[in-house]
Amino acid sequence: MIARIALAAALVLSAFAFSAAQPARANGIPLLIKLEYLNGLSNWGPTDASGTLELALGEGYAKVNAIGLPKTAGQRYQGWLVNSQSNDAISIGTFNPGSDSSVAYRSVLPPTVNFGFDLFIITVEPDPDDAPQPTARRSIGGRFSLVGQRPADGVQPGEAQLTSGGGPRQLPNTGDNTLQGDLLRVGILLAASGAAILVGTRLGRRTA
Repeated sequence: MIARIALAAALVLSAFAFSAAQPARANGIPLLIKLEYLNGLSNWGPTDASGTLELALGEGYAKVNAIGLPKTAGQRYQGWLVNSQSNDAISIGTFNPGSDSSVAYRSVLPPTVNFGFDLFIITVEPDPDDAPQPTARRSIGGRFSLVGQRPADGVQPGEAQLTSGGGPRQLPNTGDNTLQGDLLRVGILLAASGAAILVGTRLGRRTA
């Protein structure tokens, strides 16, 4: 009986260790961001264009809905998630408005995309476009702060540092540490399970 109790307790401990080893998952709820012509940042297109960005990093998608963006020949719009502290940016894809200047676009994001983003901006890009970075023609956008995201000292959440002379300069490092985390959690679970079996066996022998 004592052996069974010890075994159960050790298994509970192993489950706790497994759950504790998992990283905290912030931003699980989709974030709705208002898109508008941003003073000091936007420099292209109608100033009355507007829209929304539905951003769900946990679910892995971004959805853009906008009105007032004119369709232009030989060009496409492109959405960018930006870390305004480092100017790192990652594209959510390109799109064109319909005949009524409206946009309804949904993008699937790469796994674990979170580089401290605090800005979304739509740029106007040539079509075709081989450049991996945004152009300086910036249309509407929106600033935001992700749950659990700590701004740099002296900088308010969502404060843009992009200058009017250019957009984000480079793409971020998209390395994924998911595999390493999974291996660590499996190792913890196996070690805890082994300890549980050992404790249960020894206690069983003592009470026999």
